[in-house]
Amino acid sequence: MDYAIDSYFWNNNNFNEILYDNRRIFAKLYVFIKFIGVIFYTISLQTCYKPHFFIGMIAAMFISTINSARYEYAHFKRYGTIFSSVNEFNEWKEKLYPKSRILFSMIEIIIKIIFFINTFPPVCEFNNLCEIGESIFKIHILVLLMIYIIAFVFSICFLYSHHRQTISSPIPILVVNSQNEECSICMDTDNTSEWLMLPCCHKFHRQCISTWLHTNHTCPICRLHMIHKFIT
Repeated sequence: MDYAIDSYFWNNNNFNEILYDNRRIFAKLYVFIKFIGVIFYTISLQTCYKPHFFIGMIAAMFISTINSARYEYAHFKRYGTIFSSVNEFNEWKEKLYPKSRILFSMIEIIIKIIFFINTFPPVCEFNNLCEIGESIFKIHILVLLMIYIIAFVFSICFLYSHHRQTISSPIPILVVNSQNEECSICMDTDNTSEWLMLPCCHKFHRQCISTWLHTNHTCPICRLHMIHKFIT
């Protein structure tokens, strides 16, 4: 999963250009914590009797962590890069195989769930290094499951709210005469051009917002979902 949201800032000279300036701090912190976890489990769980399952789990965690680190390093190298368009940026991201992170994470989660089911109910003991590692691993799975459940519930609520907002927003987009107003996309106050007002009441040059909505289906200011076919 891509937990960090990419941020874009428009170049004043050409609104098709974007500056990638997302530091992805939380994503990097997540990878660092996973590395610490892999090291800890490697040290503690290898002392357990019949550690074959733990070896497989640690291997899955290690591969997933390495893949995430690769992805974050690629973003780190492109920090401060100006892309000529949103399409160019998206094409670059696709070359990083972002879905591979989901695949490895799913494999890791499945292994953890299998362990959780086989050891249910979870009993935590701290008499030796093996039990310490295994107990912390059980707590780790419980916390992870709660986070995923909460994230799933919030995602459902967000999608439902977003769907209602999209349906309830008026469809027609009005042509307006804008006096001494600046288009937030091209930063120009050209009043000879045709202006459009979106359902959220934000105004832009018709050509600017039409080009924007070819690749983005939200208002550039408030991010309200738009239906592009109504202004082409």
